[in-house]
Amino acid sequence: MKTKTKALLALLPLVAFPSIASSSGWDSFWSAIGETLPASVSDSDEGYFSKTWDGLKTIMRDGNTGLLVPAYTIHPAWDYPNRRQENGYTWGGGISSNYIDARGNRRILYAMAFSDSHNIIEPFMGYAWLARWKLGASPLHLETGYTLGLTARADYRWVPIPAPLPLLGVGTDNLTFYGTYVPGANIFFFFGNLVFSDKSFSNSELPEESRFNNRVMLYGGGGWQKTDMNGLGGASVSSNPAWTAGARVFLTKNWAIDANVIQSKHNLKYFGQKIGSYKLTGYSLALQYHFLASKDVSLYAGIGAGFFRLNNLQQNPGWHSRKNAFSPVIQIGATFALTKHIQLTGGLDMAFPRYKGRNPYGETYSLRPSPATFKAAIGITF
Repeated sequence: MKTKTKALLALLPLVAFPSIASSSGWDSFWSAIGETLPASVSDSDEGYFSKTWDGLKTIMRDGNTGLLVPAYTIHPAWDYPNRRQENGYTWGGGISSNYIDARGNRRILYAMAFSDSHNIIEPFMGYAWLARWKLGASPLHLETGYTLGLTARADYRWVPIPAPLPLLGVGTDNLTFYGTYVPGANIFFFFGNLVFSDKSFSNSELPEESRFNNRVMLYGGGGWQKTDMNGLGGASVSSNPAWTAGARVFLTKNWAIDANVIQSKHNLKYFGQKIGSYKLTGYSLALQYHFLASKDVSLYAGIGAGFFRLNNLQQNPGWHSRKNAFSPVIQIGATFALTKHIQLTGGLDMAFPRYKGRNPYGETYSLRPSPATFKAAIGITF
């Protein structure tokens, strides 16, 4: 039955579009596909690969910068009977370059990272093409197209995996929500793309009076740390307030190094019974990319690494766990310049520490709190 279904799907384009069955039809079909690839943006008369490279550079140079916000993953009940064990909150972030071509269609170059279905970091990057249709007199557009992506996952030993996927989106020129279906994995993945016309800021040095001209920021504040326990069936970790402090040093007007510390206190439960508590202290170092959304607002995305320690770990007799772990770190956020020397900064910091342990029955487990810290801080710049 499956074989027949696949054969029918393969013949569908020939049935729906009979002209494709002819040689000239195939030529027209592949020509239309070629018009959606990066090479079609280039005016160069050189070879195809040179045109592709030139097209990619055009999208990067002339496109507007966007902040990618992974939102949610749906694991359908028809393929995931234990879907409550799968992580649906694919928190993370990324950066995109958005180019509207001569026909009004959108081309995107992007890179992002997020928490996968097993609370493990997953990078994803690629190129996307989307046809756009304006919805009446509203500012909304319907977008449909595809992405040619590349990803890597821990459960596939980090082998790079090509990911050609369909894309469907709706939104305005500045904010669009996209969704895709991932065949094989049978999941629906959703994310947002927040785009700003930043070329007037990025193609030249910031004016001297800009509130973002200072190179160093020292900041401190607080927030809420959301945990999503995984790795030990029946276990849970409380979500609690957190405090944060750090320093941010700009290497250029767009690139910065951010070093921070986040601390929070949590309770451990096993089938509803408290089995311990701990303070989680994370020290992270990340490379961030910043771009201006307006003269007073800057957005950023960052990626780095951190060291996470379980301080004051208290566990019931028979429960044991390691206290130290290293983890990747993903960051997205925004900075609002109140004055030239006082700024409000905040966003999301996502980490993936793992702590091996042993329960009273001699069974080993992996403690995976997957802390996602939503934070806000006041910064002093100089």
